[in-house]
Amino acid sequence: MGADLPTVQHLVTALLNLAAAVLTGASVSRLWLGRDTSDWSHARRQPVRNAAFAGIVVALIANVVHLWLESAAMAEVPLTEAGGATWSMLTSTHLGLAWSIGMAGLAVAAAGAFMRVERGPGPALLTLVGLAVFWYTRGMVSHSASDGDFSLRLLADWVHLGLISLWVGEVILSGTVMLRTTGSMNPADRRARAAYVASLSSSATFALTGIFVTGLYATWRALGGFDQLVGNPYGNTLSAKLLLVGLAAALGGFNRFIVMPPWLACESAGNAAPALLPARFRQIVWIEALILLAVIVLAAWLATTSPPGEHM
Repeated sequence: MGADLPTVQHLVTALLNLAAAVLTGASVSRLWLGRDTSDWSHARRQPVRNAAFAGIVVALIANVVHLWLESAAMAEVPLTEAGGATWSMLTSTHLGLAWSIGMAGLAVAAAGAFMRVERGPGPALLTLVGLAVFWYTRGMVSHSASDGDFSLRLLADWVHLGLISLWVGEVILSGTVMLRTTGSMNPADRRARAAYVASLSSSATFALTGIFVTGLYATWRALGGFDQLVGNPYGNTLSAKLLLVGLAAALGGFNRFIVMPPWLACESAGNAAPALLPARFRQIVWIEALILLAVIVLAAWLATTSPPGEHM
């Protein structure tokens, strides 16, 4: 197990980030559904809550396991003997402080996720506030904290992590829950689905813009120059991540500018659109979600890979 510990750490980190993203997507979906009273929206409220439950439970477990693995790695002890090292890590290190604050953020997020409120933004906003605290603490133990816990670099990383979580989460939720195949739809249902798709597209565009700006800044700070994007482990992994993000963005752009206009033109007026359009939109969303899963895995590897000239 010892030789495989770094790989296990990467996979647990990826699982933690994925769970937080699903919870983010579910929380944003709850906000959108809370604005509508159609049967289409009502039928999705419980599945969205279930996704939020799953996301927060997995995130809490993965966060505990992550601390245990980090402690075992730092103390160079077997996992079965990492209890004392975990307590020392938790009570006497910067990582332990960041973990404790992040866990408190997840607890707040859990409180919002488990609130059974049909309407109103309160539970979803509470979850998002807790997640915002959690994202900040993830930056506190990353390369971006090299300038301190309250630096521009860490602030940019905080925004970057939050926007990626938003983009990944809403894409996954749209493919698995929100845009799943439905039976007959009345005009109110069609308008509700059209409003959701329009909100999804606008939100993804906003997230991508922020991801591009903060990612550009982070790349420049981490590499010291874009010539370092190849030829070293960090640069190679980052380049692969950027290529996948670009591909996912291109798929989202195809949906936004090619598939959406004729579809929403019909449904916004309450009319039935050709079945091919929503089916094609959802197929592309599924492909986009799979690509973003790979992005999450690469991001987990980047978190523990030293940029050129820097040593972990």
